[in-house]
Amino acid sequence: MEESLKDHLTLTHKTVQIIERAILNGSMKNGERIVETELAKRLGISKAPVREALKKLEGDGIVELLPRKGYIVKPITLKSVKDFFEIMFLLEPEAAKLALRERTDSVCKEFDGLVMKMKDALRSEDYDSYTVLNDQFHSLFYKLTKNEWITKINQMLRKQARILRSLSLYTRDRVSSSIEEHISIAEAYEKGNAKLLSKTVRFHLEMFKKNILESDFLKE
Repeated sequence: MEESLKDHLTLTHKTVQIIERAILNGSMKNGERIVETELAKRLGISKAPVREALKKLEGDGIVELLPRKGYIVKPITLKSVKDFFEIMFLLEPEAAKLALRERTDSVCKEFDGLVMKMKDALRSEDYDSYTVLNDQFHSLFYKLTKNEWITKINQMLRKQARILRSLSLYTRDRVSSSIEEHISIAEAYEKGNAKLLSKTVRFHLEMFKKNILESDFLKE
């Protein structure tokens, strides 16, 4: 019984990852219908873990359940982008300032290490690794708040950020500028300057938002 439940949960988790990856790489399009039976057949599993995975993704705001139609990839609209950044501007600068309570030499080195790895990823044009490192950089602030609710909200927001980034103008120049913004954020944190830290985080969000709003997918 316990092993069966464990297998089911593992399948659900893997299915969540598969769907997220399909959305990120564009094989599942913005607004596309997701047919449970077809997806289960394609993955070679029963409908139960697919259904559970879709419920989880619905809770994360990745897919949407429409009456009498079933699940679709939740459309990214101008309003949803504006809503996303509204909460990001409220939360992320404050999370960064709260993280200052845990500022130590070890934590500062961790931020510096992530920035160095991001530079390496840019040099090798490994944008997948860059995306992972970018998430780790921002998630570290939330983790350092030691606030369970903020951490949970961050997990959902980071998924949305990854999807937006995958649809946006993800050029070498933008990544290069983004790294400079991360350096400024890390330096402000290391100085323990809450006002400067909030300012650098907000500037980074403004550049991210500008990049998204200039992307073609919002004009389709």
